[in-house]
Amino acid sequence: MGSGELGDGNQVRAPVKKGAHSDLVIRGRAMLAGGTEFPCRVEQISLQAVEVIARARVEVGQVVVCSLDYIGILPGKISRLTAQGFTLELRIPADRRGRVATRLEWHAKRCLQNAELRGAPRIVPKHRAVEVRLGENIVLPGTIQNISLSGAAIDLNTEALPFIGTRVRIGARYATVMRLIPRGIAVQFIEPFAPHAFADWVRP
Repeated sequence: MGSGELGDGNQVRAPVKKGAHSDLVIRGRAMLAGGTEFPCRVEQISLQAVEVIARARVEVGQVVVCSLDYIGILPGKISRLTAQGFTLELRIPADRRGRVATRLEWHAKRCLQNAELRGAPRIVPKHRAVEVRLGENIVLPGTIQNISLSGAAIDLNTEALPFIGTRVRIGARYATVMRLIPRGIAVQFIEPFAPHAFADWVRP
């Protein structure tokens, strides 16, 4: 295997069905030796190298430190430039390689689980009225558009919608706001429903 190529060991590739590839994206930030920082994302990663997608002016041989969500801080040196960014040959200290490998394995399993959940059918429940709580004091009345094992789309009768990333409580179930939709929000539950407990009578 040549320098900077992605090896087979502990590599996060696309182990999910077509259409779920976005679940594999790991976002983060990269920093050059001079202190310049820029956002980046990763879709292929191993203990040896990582394909970094970023809009940045870099050169082969530059030292880069990537801070990736779920994975942590990964130092390395640019081994080649690509159409969308660059390949970073990683230089992970020996005492951290085991921890990084564990995080890579966890992330791959998480990606697969999320893809399976997103493929689950959405239903319109019989009980559509729901309370959306922001903290302890703000309660917004909502109407469920549809619901799945892993999330829901909810109409809110307000222009002051929660920000993306906000932790909310949908009925009795905690969730994260993933995106804004016309008149409301789409959320992902912190704990998905069990398949055997999911039907049109379900309540969050």
